Amino acid sequence: MIINLEKLPDCKALLRIEFPSEDTRAERNQIIKLFSKQAKIPGFRPGKTPANVIEKRFKSEIENEFEDRIVRKAIQKNNEENKIDIINIKEIRDQSHNSDGTYTATIELIVAPDFELTDYKGIEVTVPKTDVTDEQLEESLSQIRERFAHYEDVKDRGIQMGDFVVINYKGSVDGKAVGEVLPLAPATLAQNTGFWLKMDENSFLPGFCTPLIGLKENDTKSVNVTIPDDYEAEELRGQSLDYEVEIVEIKEQRLPELDDEFAEKIEPGKSLDQLKETLREQMQEQRKGYRQEMITNQILSKINSELEFELPQEIVMRETQSRVNDIFNSNTERGVSEEELVEHQEQIIESAGEQANNSVKTSFILEQIAEKEKIEVGQEEVLNRVNEIAARQKTSVKNLTKQLQKKNGFGRIINGLKIQKTLEFLRDSAVIKEVEPEEFEQN
Repeated sequence: MIINLEKLPDCKALLRIEFPSEDTRAERNQIIKLFSKQAKIPGFRPGKTPANVIEKRFKSEIENEFEDRIVRKAIQKNNEENKIDIINIKEIRDQSHNSDGTYTATIELIVAPDFELTDYKGIEVTVPKTDVTDEQLEESLSQIRERFAHYEDVKDRGIQMGDFVVINYKGSVDGKAVGEVLPLAPATLAQNTGFWLKMDENSFLPGFCTPLIGLKENDTKSVNVTIPDDYEAEELRGQSLDYEVEIVEIKEQRLPELDDEFAEKIEPGKSLDQLKETLREQMQEQRKGYRQEMITNQILSKINSELEFELPQEIVMRETQSRVNDIFNSNTERGVSEEELVEHQEQIIESAGEQANNSVKTSFILEQIAEKEKIEVGQEEVLNRVNEIAARQKTSVKNLTKQLQKKNGFGRIINGLKIQKTLEFLRDSAVIKEVEPEEFEQN
């Protein structure tokens, strides 16, 4: 077999193949013999049907089997001769059974990007210390107390900072509903009824609470809020929102005493000191989880920023479509109309495309690191993960195994475990600098 590989942009390649006439005949004869053994044709005993009858009766099936075999052999020969990682076959074209007995075809391939890794060991990252201060512990206890607080109605005065108010509100942007202008905005920014608001500068939106001071039950107020430039949702920054607010109720919070009796309600059998110790340990474990995520994000950001290479656009587009579907589904569930989503589909697609591009790029980088470091996944690790999934889905391992076999689920599990182990390797090799939380936030 003669093969010729031509690399193309966007992680594509053309593999042109020519199968000699003698090999073509031999391959066809093998396939015809296989069909003859299995065929049941009236008038002939199994295995005794003449070759010309088999070839005529199963012409299309024989052609398909022949072409599949040749393509597999061509791919195998290419893997032996060329250093190229084939992801999948996009198309087989220009197939020809020539008069001289040869078979020729062109296979369009999607291939993995070719790039050289930069240094990925010993990357410096900065994270806040995970130690829990007494002040932070007290703040957490205060939050727990708030969950057990009771609220007394206020009738004889206006709203003060620190109160809780029950309000109805509806937002707009330049006279249009928030959901219409900003379909990606959280539903709570659009409107709400019976909404409990703590009177605090950090509640809901910056600047929302102050205009409500002094209002009483049944009062109404027009409030304008400009989303600050450091707001978490980037697409909302700088937006000016107008709200019509109605005060339904005003309540004053009464917190329970912080003593052993309170601790008993939270953790039966524990004193207040014991509750504090348990809470401190829980907070530290939670911070370790955040810390691990911060380390991972900083490492991947550093590696990604140092590498630029082409990506298979078919894979990027598939990932983009998946993310677009998720955005549409989540917004539909929270009440955004299809018309509003379609109106902003370009913005949605652009955002999903950027996320998909980064995700696909990161996957290829991690795969190459795993290969270079010979990171493998053992059978026991796969079985443990299958057991975890089965327990979570409340099904038997046997049933789950059948489902995974039908959908190539084991391949996804192995790939997921390999990525997880590769990230662990990168975190273990990183140079970690701990700073005070305040210093980390400034950076």
